Amino acid sequence: MSTVRMSDYLVEEILNEFKNSFDKANPPLEDDPKYGDLVYNAHVAPSVKAIMEVANRELADTCDASAMFMKRSQLQLTAPVTQFSTTLEDTIESQLEEDMPIVASLSTEQLIPVAIRTYGVHHQYNETEPARFKISRNEDANVEYICACIEYNSELTAKKGIATNKVKTLLGNFTTLNQALKAWPALSKLVSSEKLAKVHTKQERKRKQELHKEIADDLVASADLNKTILAGALIGDDD
Repeated sequence: MSTVRMSDYLVEEILNEFKNSFDKANPPLEDDPKYGDLVYNAHVAPSVKAIMEVANRELADTCDASAMFMKRSQLQLTAPVTQFSTTLEDTIESQLEEDMPIVASLSTEQLIPVAIRTYGVHHQYNETEPARFKISRNEDANVEYICACIEYNSELTAKKGIATNKVKTLLGNFTTLNQALKAWPALSKLVSSEKLAKVHTKQERKRKQELHKEIADDLVASADLNKTILAGALIGDDD
C-alpha cells in the first residue's frame, strides 16, 4: 500500500522543513563584529589603556597588571531591549527588559577588565568574569544597532512560531499526505522525495485502474457482456 499516513513523525519533518524555508525567506540579521569593535574602541579601550598605565606605574612591583584583564572575543553589555513572544492565541506580544544582558562579537580578542562576582549566602565564594558595560542606546549609534538587531530577530522568531503553528493546524486536518498535497500543492516542497515517490506511485496506479475500468466498461457496453454473465449465473450448472 502506497498511502503515506500523516504521522506525528511526518508532521515534525514537514514543520522542520517549513522552519528552514522560513529562515531562507526571512534571514535573521547577523551579529557583525564591526559594531562590537566600534563600541569597544569608543567605551572600553580608553579605560583599559588608562588602567594599564596606572598599574604599570604605581603597582608594577606589587602585582601583575595583566591579571586585571581577560582576553575575550565578545563584549558583554547591558541595555534596554524589547523581546517578542507568542501567545496561546497566536498573536505577538512584546515586553521591554530594561537591563537585558546582551553580547556583541569582536573581530579579534581584546582585553576586558575583570569583574569579581560573589556567590552564595552562608558560604560565599568569588568568581572572576569579564566586566559587563551598561551603555545607553541613545548614547551610541552602534549600541543602538546591536540592540535593534536583537529586537528584529526576536520578533522574527515569534513570527516564525505563529506561521509554524498555522502549518501544524493545517496538517492536522488530513489523515494522509495524499490528501494534504491535493489541498496544498506547495506542500510538496517540504516533503522528502522518497515520500513523494510513494504518493506518485499510488496516483499512477489509480490512473491505470481508472483507465482499465474505462476499457472494460466500453467492452461490456459494446458486447453486452453483462447480460451474458447474469444469464449464465441465473441458469446455473447442470449439476
